[in-house]
Amino acid sequence: MSRGRRRIACGLCLVGAVLLGACSTPAVRSAADVRAQGYNTQGMDRFKAGDLPRALVFFQQALEVGQSIEDDDAIAATRLNLATVYLGMGRQDEALTQLDLVMGERRLAFSADRRAEAALRRAMAVQASDRESAEQSLDRAGALCGGHCSVRGKILNLKAYSALDVGRAEEALRLAQQAQGALDKKDSLEMANALRLQSGAYIAMTTSAAAVPLLHEALKMDKAAGASEKIYQDLLLLGQASMDKPELARDYWTRAHDVAVAAKNEAGSRRSARLLAAPTP
Repeated sequence: MSRGRRRIACGLCLVGAVLLGACSTPAVRSAADVRAQGYNTQGMDRFKAGDLPRALVFFQQALEVGQSIEDDDAIAATRLNLATVYLGMGRQDEALTQLDLVMGERRLAFSADRRAEAALRRAMAVQASDRESAEQSLDRAGALCGGHCSVRGKILNLKAYSALDVGRAEEALRLAQQAQGALDKKDSLEMANALRLQSGAYIAMTTSAAAVPLLHEALKMDKAAGASEKIYQDLLLLGQASMDKPELARDYWTRAHDVAVAAKNEAGSRRSARLLAAPTP
């Protein structure tokens, strides 16, 4: 899987989109239910190993079993898993079809959480190529979620990112702070996203000192998770937040460069190299 595709498939920087377990937990599980869960487990294992073609086969088998017993939640969750794999394979149209089938299903009782998750993932998938469509999907995710759903914090994070991307730093800060309050405390990667977005907003508002403790907290979380790409981002932003101390900023950028090189992050390596090559003010 290419780095760009993996970013989309895994929700990198904004929303840490984990593959969903696609099975409810009734008191007594049928043989078909157990079989579907087995296929999903194998699909998740193959996805984590980077074997997307095999992951796709297992999820397709899980979907078929789920449909054979009309397990609404299993069908919805497996379609989300299929969309993730299709995105990783660069097959965006097929991924969007799976997400649309979750959002627009009229006959099956998909939960608002599943539909909101599908809308959120759709927004992530098209954000780079179609900002208007991404905003529409994000608005739909928010409407489906309401005040309480499992992905509310992720939706707020993506809204914060969108606001920061177009220069609305104060709005981005407010949304990222709301996201931090809405997130499950155990979701450390998404929590780090919220802290990083707040930091980016503070830097944009020229109040960089407020960003530094948040970035150190995010860096600690990302190191614990072994999230190389996010560690790189934390260090890069720490350099930006420390530009009033040129030597310290260069130290952060050097660390970011070393992380990017070791992780074979070519775009990150080039960016940090440019920062290091720039004349010291």
